[in-house]
Amino acid sequence: MNHYAGGPGIGKFMRAYHLGCAWVEAGHETTVFVAQYHHQLESHAGLAPENIINGVRYVALPARRYEGNGVGRLLNMADYCFSAFRLAWRRDIDPPDVVIASSPHPFAVVPAWWLARRHRAKLVFEMRDIWPLSVVEINGTSAWHPFVIVCGMVERFAYRVSDLVGSLLAGAHEHIQTMVQTPPNFVYVPNGTNTGKFVGAKPTSTFGAEAFSNIEAWRREGRLIVIHPGAQGVPNALDRLLNAISFLKEQGVSEELGVMLVGEGRETNKLKAFAVERALDNVVFCPTVPYEEAVWLIRHSDVGYAGARDIPSVYRYGISFNKIMDFMQAALPIILPIKASYNPVSDAQCGIVTGSDRARDIADAILSLKALTPAQRAEMGERGRRYAAQVHDYDRIAANYIVAIERA
Repeated sequence: MNHYAGGPGIGKFMRAYHLGCAWVEAGHETTVFVAQYHHQLESHAGLAPENIINGVRYVALPARRYEGNGVGRLLNMADYCFSAFRLAWRRDIDPPDVVIASSPHPFAVVPAWWLARRHRAKLVFEMRDIWPLSVVEINGTSAWHPFVIVCGMVERFAYRVSDLVGSLLAGAHEHIQTMVQTPPNFVYVPNGTNTGKFVGAKPTSTFGAEAFSNIEAWRREGRLIVIHPGAQGVPNALDRLLNAISFLKEQGVSEELGVMLVGEGRETNKLKAFAVERALDNVVFCPTVPYEEAVWLIRHSDVGYAGARDIPSVYRYGISFNKIMDFMQAALPIILPIKASYNPVSDAQCGIVTGSDRARDIADAILSLKALTPAQRAEMGERGRRYAAQVHDYDRIAANYIVAIERA
């Protein structure tokens, strides 16, 4: 159960797809239950009731359309959960052996528990974000907000009833131990890569082709190309990046840089206005493009910016950003502007971890990477690619997941 699941032709969040493909190859029947409508879909028309992609079955659960992060999105979450409850009585759904509740929000674990209980299946709660901690610390929401309180209740419920908790965060077991007296079984299942299997596709969409044209022009001019793919919200610290670029412009360095921001979000208009105000002509905004095209743009850039607010309380249990995996797979040096108890950039020595999100520190990191020769940057990126292939390959992660489930 993955509310915002993606896949080829569906959406950019490919985790469920990659794990599903690995499990299908290993002989396991895999079904992904996704919301019929959600904001990460490639098509605004919504999903067909059922799709099969490379052996992975996608079942779209009825959920209303919405825009933004208001009441409509909350109602969409409720629709998804109510639709998931009905799975227990659907005759076109085979009785499961294992039910995995994987979603940025924790609410899907309740219908997942009901489905698992009805069929005497194992229940796995996959913790991708620590709710409500992330909501409180990143968005500044009050700890006494009703939404936050409900999230906390559901989180504790998940730890009590699950046979296994899988988390994308290496240190999440430390958090779980503070929440319940008897912690469930735990397995670390980070985001991963499919090294050599998913190399992207040359952009054919209007926005993707235009973005690639910019990158090619910058390449001919000998610029250092910095890219950030994905959401453009408050947590992504893109205002810090643009402040850093503004500082570098004052130093007379901006003509030697090209900055590509691929995606959209609540901060996009503010970021564009700031770029216009500061005359940051070397910053280009590209609306969301198909994931395959975004991968292509990444592979033809020089540096990946893994934007995030430096909030130690959020990242003390580790990080597992999809964009970092994409950068590693593309052998791109990475700038990570936060502190984290676990981060693959430090482990792989494939970039610069600034330890803060101050604009000056980000600017210094850009200058440090710019000072390297292309061969030195290539070797730094190659260390990341090798590390990802050894530690974060989805086939390996999927196999470890099955072992943990069997032992639970």
